[in-house]
Amino acid sequence: MKTMMNRVTGSMRATVVAAMLVGGAVGAGPLAPAPAMAQVKSVADVKTLLKPELPAGALEITAAMKSAKVGETITVRGNVAMSKDAFVENRSMFTLVDESTRKGCCPPSDKLPDTACDIPAGGRATVQVVDASGKPLRSGLNDQHGLKPGAEVFVTGKVETANGTDALVLTVVSMHVPRAPLPTGFFVEKQPESAKDVSEVRKTGTLKVGDEVVLRGRVGGSREPFVAGRAVFTLMGRALKACNENPDDNCSKPWDYCCETKGDILANSVTVQVVDTKGQILRTDMKGRRGLKELSEIVVVGKVASADAKAVVVNAIAVHVTQ
Repeated sequence: MKTMMNRVTGSMRATVVAAMLVGGAVGAGPLAPAPAMAQVKSVADVKTLLKPELPAGALEITAAMKSAKVGETITVRGNVAMSKDAFVENRSMFTLVDESTRKGCCPPSDKLPDTACDIPAGGRATVQVVDASGKPLRSGLNDQHGLKPGAEVFVTGKVETANGTDALVLTVVSMHVPRAPLPTGFFVEKQPESAKDVSEVRKTGTLKVGDEVVLRGRVGGSREPFVAGRAVFTLMGRALKACNENPDDNCSKPWDYCCETKGDILANSVTVQVVDTKGQILRTDMKGRRGLKELSEIVVVGKVASADAKAVVVNAIAVHVTQ
């Protein structure tokens, strides 16, 4: 273990040692064997742990820190720390930070701060990929498989260390790395004021490009209201009933509004998308984020990107999930 510590960068050494001490206190260390990882022998093998689908129900780091129990498998979401020591040198370990404690936004690698240790311990977790013996691979993960400072990462992993306050170490079972992360602070906890129902706004027929809107509705309008691999979904107004609101309707996908005409669905809906600074739709999934799913009731803050007599598209800048 001493040899391993000598290879860890100075600023990360304290983080790793602290995690080990906490792990010892609860009867498990961060390097406990993970049988499911036996097939991982090199950094190249890490690709076998990468999943194309965004996992549903991921916890933010601060929430996971409070509830995680040693030995259980959980899914967390965070960003790789924006620091030079985010990745442990010559070890497959990195620091994942909560959005609320994240600092900085994608500066050039040569201008990254030296350490992530100034980020509150309750908002950062240590993630590791281990071999068959339960030890981290003897190779770094920086710039491998989409992993880099600032990258958004969903990790499903076994909890090796947890104390309910300021220590969390996970051994990777699987990971999802979106090709493009959502903007920082995109999901808001407080419901935006003055929200209007989608149907109400669409009925006025007054929306035009550039209008700022705060819309309330629920995800639906088709069998697949989310666009796979893209930050796009359809938001329905309350003027139309979902199939499960109709008596004796046993529709298996009530969010498709199959009892309504296509014209009525279009007239009571908007397409919501999230774009980058160049106006390109982000290449990431929306389903599963913060519990977002079919028939979720949400409030969207954004600007109208296009509008005509039939369809409206809104570029979202913030979303609040109410249900």
